[in-house]
Amino acid sequence: MSFVQVVCVVGMVMAQIKVNGNYEEIIENATIEAILENRSLPLVFVVELNKNIIKKENYGSTFLKNGDEVEIVTFCAGG
Repeated sequence: MSFVQVVCVVGMVMAQIKVNGNYEEIIENATIEAILENRSLPLVFVVELNKNIIKKENYGSTFLKNGDEVEIVTFCAGG
């Protein structure tokens, strides 16, 4: 059995999204840029939203809604 915690903040609608396989609560209509702000990320990474790659210049204008799936993909060297 799983439980979903619902947070109600006066004047704000919350949404649940999945980021790299983990569920997170965000303010609905937050941008990709907003959810990246407090993360430790390498210099090179790619963001996918619902299996579509989002261009870096669109991070601030791409809004998230309930049920969205975000993947933050990083690269590593190797052979």
